[in-house]
Amino acid sequence: MNTFLRSSGLALAFLVALTACDRAEQERQAAPDTAVVAERPMEGMPGMSGMQSGAMMEQMQSHMQMMQGMGADSMKTMVPQHRQMVANMISQMNREMRGMNMANNEQWNATVDSVRQDLTQMPEMREQELQTFMPEHGVRVMRLMDMHRSMMSHTNM
Repeated sequence: MNTFLRSSGLALAFLVALTACDRAEQERQAAPDTAVVAERPMEGMPGMSGMQSGAMMEQMQSHMQMMQGMGADSMKTMVPQHRQMVANMISQMNREMRGMNMANNEQWNATVDSVRQDLTQMPEMREQELQTFMPEHGVRVMRLMDMHRSMMSHTNM
């Protein structure tokens, strides 16, 4: 029971932080155009393109570590948030790659497809099945993040 409370507390803390980040992003997007104009010059600068996904990937690493330490029932309750978080990360990565005029390679496409298949399967999994599955999924998510970092670093040379 103590582990359940600890896991639930971590999950709640994570959700509060994620909500705060989402709210800040929504406020930033709703801000006057002057805030957006101030950011635009940096978009074309070498080394600046990966900054948005970089922060997102750091959050994802922490999130994946937290998910690995959860009990099966807590993990099951986190599936909707996890699916959204991973989908948002993939979208951001793809936006950055398009912004750099990078073509997706076969390995990238295959890894994205695998992660998306994971996300599709997760809601149907039973708690124990999900807990057994999560380490494999985590490896694929980490591989995707590593691939993105590598591809972005090669374009920033």
